[in-house]
Amino acid sequence: MNASRKNTAVSREEYDSDWIKDAWGWDKPEHFIQTQGKNLRPRISASLDLAQLKPGMRILDIGCGRGEIVLHCGRLGIDAYGVDYSKQALEVAEKAKLTHSLEEQKRMFFIFDDVKNLKFNELFDRIFLLDIVEHLYDWELADVLNVCRNLLKPTGFLIIHTLPNKWLYEITYKRIIRFFMPWLPSDPRHEKEKSIHVNEMTIIHLSHLLNAAGFKSRVWLKDLIVEQARWHQKQPLIDRRGKIYNWLSNPFVGTIYKLLAKTPLKLLIVNEIFAVSWTGNQQPQIKLPVCLTDRLVMATQKLKNSNIKR
Repeated sequence: MNASRKNTAVSREEYDSDWIKDAWGWDKPEHFIQTQGKNLRPRISASLDLAQLKPGMRILDIGCGRGEIVLHCGRLGIDAYGVDYSKQALEVAEKAKLTHSLEEQKRMFFIFDDVKNLKFNELFDRIFLLDIVEHLYDWELADVLNVCRNLLKPTGFLIIHTLPNKWLYEITYKRIIRFFMPWLPSDPRHEKEKSIHVNEMTIIHLSHLLNAAGFKSRVWLKDLIVEQARWHQKQPLIDRRGKIYNWLSNPFVGTIYKLLAKTPLKLLIVNEIFAVSWTGNQQPQIKLPVCLTDRLVMATQKLKNSNIKR
């Protein structure tokens, strides 16, 4: 086996019914089905806004989980395909699909498989990779990005979301917060995260991987944790995340955080990484942020190129 592929892919058994019950907090499978998957988390809504969807499009959601993207797009008159290798997650998606009209159901497709095994007769306007990157080793992600490149229309693009921002955990938490509060756990991740988050990203690493796969990209950090905290207030979590969300739900604390997230500290305190990637020469006609993180990625790439020339 190639050295780059020495790490074994995360087993699909990790994504069982227990994981599904806990992963989305208060929006349990029964509630998700009853509400047709319409209670979108902030990062899902932000990803859909980036996509600029229109009726008649075709989209693909890789690692679709319970199917929020597919269900939403089907309701908009878009042919939507969701691929996942968690049988239990897709069972929830299929049940939610059945709560829709027959016309809407005709546009919703869920596939139990690895996307690398699939063949599609038509290309896609948009491909979503949401909260899947951190579950894939670099070699797996390279394979998936190669599939995406071959499935995109010339005018299409990828929408990517991943978390955590590795710098937040490895620098802010481990080296700064624990310096002042050494009684905190040495690792903020719970055991399930450790078993499935095998490749947490920085904006630089993700940018390099996308570039190596032949994509032009914009990669940035977006502060959504206050919005996420408010989303969870309907039934607060009882784990570590719940304590953080409860703290950030305080208007004063939330405002201070938002202000700090507009400074260079964003690199160390913002957890959500987004990317839009395309293969053509022209950037998609959507509004993308121009910020410190862009300049950091570009500066790193220039430094890398100059070292290669030497």
